[in-house]
Amino acid sequence: MICTNCGNEHANGRFCGNCGIRMTEPVDGYPDQLPHHHGQTAVEATIVKSESNVHLENVSNLTKAYWSYFVKHVKHPSISLTKQDDEFRNGFISLFLYAILFGLSFFSILKGLTLEPAGFVSLTDGDGGPSFSSVFLNVAGFVAVCIAIVSFGLFIIGKNFGPAYPFKQTLALYGAHSLPAIVIGLVALFLLLMKSYWYGIFLLIVSFIYVLMLSPGYVISVLLSKKPKGIDPLHGYAAYTVLVIILFGLLLKLLNDTSVVTYLAELKGLL
Repeated sequence: MICTNCGNEHANGRFCGNCGIRMTEPVDGYPDQLPHHHGQTAVEATIVKSESNVHLENVSNLTKAYWSYFVKHVKHPSISLTKQDDEFRNGFISLFLYAILFGLSFFSILKGLTLEPAGFVSLTDGDGGPSFSSVFLNVAGFVAVCIAIVSFGLFIIGKNFGPAYPFKQTLALYGAHSLPAIVIGLVALFLLLMKSYWYGIFLLIVSFIYVLMLSPGYVISVLLSKKPKGIDPLHGYAAYTVLVIILFGLLLKLLNDTSVVTYLAELKGLL
């Protein structure tokens, strides 16, 4: 018998004397008839295929779990106030998806208003228009930083003036209450792709206000009214507002000469 793993040949036995792998009977008595895939043995090919199937199954399960979370929390966002399974992961995914959605929508606006007089928005770079990778990464990154600033403000104020939730739980609350912004953003992107720029831009702005002001405003009010630490919730809300304004002021100062400001100026000129 010949070992399918290392090629060692021996007369009998259930295990290879060289590598120790369990031996299998040759197909029709001819070891060279065992299937090979680009130089891989049958055992190696089976392992690679199994690992690929496991990854696909994990992605499928994650997608189904997030969709279930999305539907449930869009209907009842306050469920996140009670500890649920995978709240942090799904909340993080929600905020991450919104940043991606905003980046795609912003690129669609620039691309459509500058180069596409009719039809659907093209995401190609060969016509001399704005680079997709540049616009998308810069704008989505900017939105992600804005979301990080709001998350930090919620955590700091909640920790010092509220129930002192850990950062993961605070982010889970923020993400769950920001899901309507994703729905509004999806509608905005659809309208932008259909060349309805004014309505699309309006809804995109509404979603941005929702995710940076309305949603965190509600979350901070809940945090401050739940187990307040000797301070009136109004004062805690004022402290949150001042902290976030300072952080956003520093961010805008740092972005003074960056691509994001250039894109905003270009969009303002087009409108």
